[in-house]
Amino acid sequence: MLHRRLYGEWFVVALVTGALAWLATANQRLSMVDNRIYDQALRLAAPPVDDRILIVEIDEPSLQTLGRWPWPRSEHAKLLDTVASYRPKAIAYNVLFLDETLQDSELAGALTRAAPVYISALVEHDSTGQALAAQLPPAALKSAAAGLGTVDLLPDEDGVIRAMPKPAAPGGIPPLFSHLAAPERGDASEADLIAYAPRESFRRISFASLAAGEVPSALVRDKLLLIGATAPGLANQQPVPRFAGGLLAGVEIEANLLNTQLQNAGIRTIAPKKRAGLALIPLILLMIGFLRLSPSGSFWLAIGLASGTLIISLGLLVMAHIWLPPAGAIAGLVAAHILWGWRRLNVIGRFVISRIATLEKEPGLALATRSNRRGADIVSRDANRLSDLIEQLRQLRSFVSEAVEWLPAAICVVDQDGQIVLSNRAAKALLGEDIVGRPIAAVTAGLSLVPDKDHGLLRDRQGRFFLPETADFSGDYRILSYADVTDLQRIAEERDDILQFLSHDIRSPNAAIVTLLETEKLGGKSGSPKAAAETLGAIRLHARHALKLADDFVQLARARRRPMEPEPVDLCDVAREAADLVWPRARQKQVVVQDECVDGEIWILGDRSLILRAVVNLLENAVKFAPDATTVRFGVEAVDACAVLNVTGPGPEMPQGRAANPFALYAEGRAADDTGSLGLGLAFVQTITQRHDGKVTYRHHAGYGAQFTVELPLAQLEDELDEG
Repeated sequence: MLHRRLYGEWFVVALVTGALAWLATANQRLSMVDNRIYDQALRLAAPPVDDRILIVEIDEPSLQTLGRWPWPRSEHAKLLDTVASYRPKAIAYNVLFLDETLQDSELAGALTRAAPVYISALVEHDSTGQALAAQLPPAALKSAAAGLGTVDLLPDEDGVIRAMPKPAAPGGIPPLFSHLAAPERGDASEADLIAYAPRESFRRISFASLAAGEVPSALVRDKLLLIGATAPGLANQQPVPRFAGGLLAGVEIEANLLNTQLQNAGIRTIAPKKRAGLALIPLILLMIGFLRLSPSGSFWLAIGLASGTLIISLGLLVMAHIWLPPAGAIAGLVAAHILWGWRRLNVIGRFVISRIATLEKEPGLALATRSNRRGADIVSRDANRLSDLIEQLRQLRSFVSEAVEWLPAAICVVDQDGQIVLSNRAAKALLGEDIVGRPIAAVTAGLSLVPDKDHGLLRDRQGRFFLPETADFSGDYRILSYADVTDLQRIAEERDDILQFLSHDIRSPNAAIVTLLETEKLGGKSGSPKAAAETLGAIRLHARHALKLADDFVQLARARRRPMEPEPVDLCDVAREAADLVWPRARQKQVVVQDECVDGEIWILGDRSLILRAVVNLLENAVKFAPDATTVRFGVEAVDACAVLNVTGPGPEMPQGRAANPFALYAEGRAADDTGSLGLGLAFVQTITQRHDGKVTYRHHAGYGAQFTVELPLAQLEDELDEG
């Protein structure tokens, strides 16, 4: 029903707007608009000026020299005699000589001597503008002249001269300019509109200067002379397109007519029926677009067709000298868009209202619109009713969709073929964005089962742990959930570390102390002072070892969990401070701690206390394992975008099992005093380095010792940002 109604409305709109475009174009109902467009576009089709055209103007200096107008015809005869010696190609006299005078014979002789000279005849019109008859010059002048021509300009409805004159006036008299152009181009009847040149484009000389012989002969020889008045108040000024000057004297319009003919630049028009048919083409395209495009697409199509119509009109004017008025076609496009938008809005509005009423009566849905909402008009109120219903339906749907979407666990719903049909945000973050429609086995290939565990945990490539769960529901669908239990797993691992530390590592030195105390008790007073001193020394050693283990373990636990507050840190200054802290122990072993840091400062962003502790651990290890009276070196330098800390020193190579992963916690190793080493210090260094987005490496140089290298990102300070 809706489609049939829309098609009917479409057909009516097409007929109405088609008739509008046809009438506006064929009958030139929008000629005022077309004329404005034409006048502005005329500059694009302006022809070059033929340099043979020369205007001899009766201007203010001529009036001042020869006196008030009208001049005796003897003055015109003198001019023609002077011009005859210059031998111009032809002369057109745009001055009326209608009455007989005693000087006609003198002027007739001059006309003969200066031949060919063409003089003007006056065309009389009735009140409707229809030409009646031509008023001719006296017989003596008519017979002496090479021919007669009219200056019968045809203004448009707005009074502007745009059209070429008729080929012949009553009596068969052609336009005056056509005599000068006839040997070159023949008849001017093919052109409909004048191709104006910019104002002041034509060469011109003063009548008085030419009559006095002040003009070089080369300027006049073989030229086409147009003689006429241009002085204000004397010349008959005619409105022309603004580009051509706005107002031009008759002789200047004649120059444009002659130039149009000589340059073959006349602008042709298209027959009314043909241009009306062409105006329907963009309208037909728009009406087809209405059936296939969205409202916004239809709008841009209308804009494009209107712009294209204007561009084609201008292109024809410039390239082919054909004027196709665009206003009628554009008016049809505008009317079609407005009418179709109005009718489509009306039809769809009624359809929506009926569907709203049906939805409000739907059983099982507690939907209601707010009838008291006010709107600017009935369309706004209907839109508000629809908005209320849509919002309530959306809220009902959100109970399921948003709950699933925002669950912290990754949720996937798969069908009986194992294809994913629904997923939430957590699932997309874990398995990828485009997982809907893909097999669940393929997207979970990156999750691997954690070995040696009986709880079925999965681990991804980033080291996170997930607990999978499955639930079936109706329709042969299954829900798969993957809960992120990384933090719980880390806590469990740390708990295991603590239990191992308490049950074995911290227990061993304490058990040794208890054993020594029991041995001393059994020895009683019979033990020698030397044996007692040795026992106390052993107890002291084990106690210090236990305290050191406890301190390192606490520091490692804090490094893993402690929130960091990054600040600019000079790594050179931190390294030197760490060297000062290990100096007492180095002095006991006569080990020299040598500073090889570069001059200046090397800044990073980080927690200064944690970085200092990590550097102290590296230097203490180097001093601890170095033989007495040797040298331990440390240095800081900037390499590319990293600050690099190197700590090197002589000492034994790590055991093979430990060297494979020197920073592992509870890895195989021995301390310098040959007691067991848990690797807490190096594990601390690695933890701090990773938390600062850096890395630490170990190498052993045969014949010398170990080298630890820490790489941390350089800080970009404010002064560097300003320079950048």
